[in-house]
Amino acid sequence: MAEIESLLSPEERDKVEHPKRHNLEPFRDSSKTRELRFWLNIIFMAGAIAGLIVYFYIGRQAGMWVLAISCIFKFVELALRILKI
Repeated sequence: MAEIESLLSPEERDKVEHPKRHNLEPFRDSSKTRELRFWLNIIFMAGAIAGLIVYFYIGRQAGMWVLAISCIFKFVELALRILKI
């Protein structure tokens, strides 16, 4: 595939300022919230793995309940992250 030639010279490209990206800003959560979110994620991951094991080896309905309950922990973590509590 042929390279597309730039409209700017290399010197002009070096002078172009790029907008700051919001996701590169420092993390603003307090240490208490960060630790709570960490544990909520651990509970979610353990519950998801347990739910898959139950789903495939014990029963589909029971596995779905375990997965649904573990999703509640993820939703709480997500709410904390979005609201920046």
